[in-house]
Amino acid sequence: MKYRSLTTEELDPLRDDFIQFLSANTITGDDWVKTKKNQPEEAEKILGIFSDLVWEKSLEKIDYVEHRDARHLKVFFFGEKSMDVVGFSVNSVSAPSLLAEGTFTKLGSGALKFSELGAAFFASSKNYSSERSMEKFKMMESGCTPCEKAFYYGIKSLMK
Repeated sequence: MKYRSLTTEELDPLRDDFIQFLSANTITGDDWVKTKKNQPEEAEKILGIFSDLVWEKSLEKIDYVEHRDARHLKVFFFGEKSMDVVGFSVNSVSAPSLLAEGTFTKLGSGALKFSELGAAFFASSKNYSSERSMEKFKMMESGCTPCEKAFYYGIKSLMK
């Protein structure tokens, strides 16, 4: 297995896709029940193959992710050979949390200024230490969430 098995919660909405996957591999519903009961290792292997397919398909659609906490925002772009990051840290003690509802709306509208946050911007780039899709997977597993291309370039434009 390349990634990790999907959890029950992740599998639930993919039930029909999993049934289709089993069917495409000539595994009937009865066969699946018997395999789970009598050959749990084989069932885990089959689930692992399906999970890898789902992860691969999902990860290929993701080029931008963000990670944020109350005082830091990092937005990553997965290029062909390297990963770029732009972001900022909040240094003002009285600044609102970056997790608070409305903080980014206020920043976007101009009601809150980056100077009021004491924002320190940064940018960096690094070559992949493993396969591009694996780097995306590691970032997602560490708490990053997919975001829009415009968000990355919006933050990057503030650095000029």
